[in-house]
Amino acid sequence: MKRVIVTVVMMLATLVFVQAQLQPIKPEIPLFKPQMLKEEDILGRYGSAWKIYWDGFEGTLVLLKGGKGYIQDASNNKYDLTYVILKNPQDNVAGMTGPGYTGKASSLGHRIVFLVDFHKTSNNTQDDQRFDGYIFTQSIKDPTKRAMAGITIFDNIPFGFYATYWMDVTG
Repeated sequence: MKRVIVTVVMMLATLVFVQAQLQPIKPEIPLFKPQMLKEEDILGRYGSAWKIYWDGFEGTLVLLKGGKGYIQDASNNKYDLTYVILKNPQDNVAGMTGPGYTGKASSLGHRIVFLVDFHKTSNNTQDDQRFDGYIFTQSIKDPTKRAMAGITIFDNIPFGFYATYWMDVTG
């Protein structure tokens, strides 16, 4: 009986040792260094235009200097919007913190919130649709890779959106 126990223990020890040796090699991941963004990085000199996609819809997002802009949908309907570029993802906009809220302060300047007036009721901001996103910090200097992603809130339900940089607005 002793021999059986010793043999089983030796087999288990060998198995554990072999498994430890056969673990997959973890790839080297470059050190992540988030880039601090300035408003000019996102908007350029006068503003910027982005291709935007949200829950099956698509259009053009235009952000102009001064917190205003518009979305033009695939049918060429134009809807006004207001936006704010935030220094801290924990900042509260329209009663909500960002979807990236962790309780840790950040000064990266990569969160953007815009409210779109799809109902065309300029005197009532309560019915505006909220988009809450984050600009990609690693690719902001490369216009071919500049993008943002986040959520949009419709009827208190979050849906995904993303936008890719298209071009600068000329003055």
